Amino acid sequence: MRALIARRPSRGFSMVELMVAMVISLIGVIIIFQVFEVSEGVRRTSTSGGDAQQNGAVALYFMERDLRNAGMGINDTVYAGCNMIGSDSARTTPTLPPMILAPAFITAGVDAQTPDQLAVFYGSQNQIANSTTLVANMVLPTSPLTVQSRFAFRPGDLLLLLEPGSGKNCAFMEVTSLPATPSNQVNHDPGAYGASFTARFNPAAGMGVTYGGAITANVTRVFNLGNLHDDVNFPASQNVTLPVYNLYSIDNNTLTVSNAFVISGGVPAVSSVADNIVHMRADYGVDDGVNDGSVTYNTVYAPNDGIVDRYISAAPNWSQVIAVRVAVVARSALAEKPAAGLGAPCDTTTVAPTWSGNTGAARSFDLSTIPLPAGVTWQCFRYRVFETTVPLRNWIWKSS
Repeated sequence: MRALIARRPSRGFSMVELMVAMVISLIGVIIIFQVFEVSEGVRRTSTSGGDAQQNGAVALYFMERDLRNAGMGINDTVYAGCNMIGSDSARTTPTLPPMILAPAFITAGVDAQTPDQLAVFYGSQNQIANSTTLVANMVLPTSPLTVQSRFAFRPGDLLLLLEPGSGKNCAFMEVTSLPATPSNQVNHDPGAYGASFTARFNPAAGMGVTYGGAITANVTRVFNLGNLHDDVNFPASQNVTLPVYNLYSIDNNTLTVSNAFVISGGVPAVSSVADNIVHMRADYGVDDGVNDGSVTYNTVYAPNDGIVDRYISAAPNWSQVIAVRVAVVARSALAEKPAAGLGAPCDTTTVAPTWSGNTGAARSFDLSTIPLPAGVTWQCFRYRVFETTVPLRNWIWKSS
């Protein structure tokens, strides 16, 4: 007979063992969260830096593309600088704002906190590279134009008239019809024309100014800037003939652009180009032979030799402008925590970004007045400066 084996009663974990296991687990959780915090910080920094780089590159791309087209169709450089006037019935306030006949026009910020604005102007007429001239003077502001050649003119084209040496403003007019006889006449009547168009730029009494100079050296030049209505037959994305007067500016930490000839709700339609663009600067590159120290790579400062001699933001001699230098400041999307922990001053960025045009306090980047949430300062973000110089090829290949 076998002896019975006594069975020991089953036992669970003791309280001490449970406490030890919990301590070990908590230590593991703390380590995991510390690693996660570091990893998340690195990820946020990388993502924010990538976003800033992408936004800055997109902003610069759009402005560079426009600047490469700047001056197309208006490149009679000796006549640049006049005030362009007009009345656009598509606007709530028909009188056009001040515009200058130039490939690019810079409105410099009044101080280091205020970004510059950059306007880029060019025609989109793809068959005409230069202006035509009047062969007969206008008798009245509403008189038809009698031009030397109306090749490639179409109803809906936007014209710009300039009479050299007269002191007159340049004026916009809209082509409404091209009569068969005489074959060199261009009408700019008010009201409806064609199948479904209404003249935007032809007020009933005209612009109140006549143009002449026929058979003289100061004959009026007529620039064809392109067609206003091709978007009826083509999608807006394919409307390559629309005249362009694009104004780039910073609004609510976004680079925006608006074309003076594209109207929505009675005002120029504003489009966002890139988010988190917080500052912008632009300068003219002029070939005037002046050495002010802003161009260090040049050794021979001679006017009109095709090399930029200096960069300025003030209104230049337009015939000597051959390039535009532009810089934008892109900011990371998310604020980062101070290295010393919550409550300490932000130290992600300790020195304001700079660019090659820091010629004085007013031309630097001061980010201290950018609107931010309470407790967040400009030092909490990362910044990247994107800068380029664009040759104004249409202005360099001038016709006169």
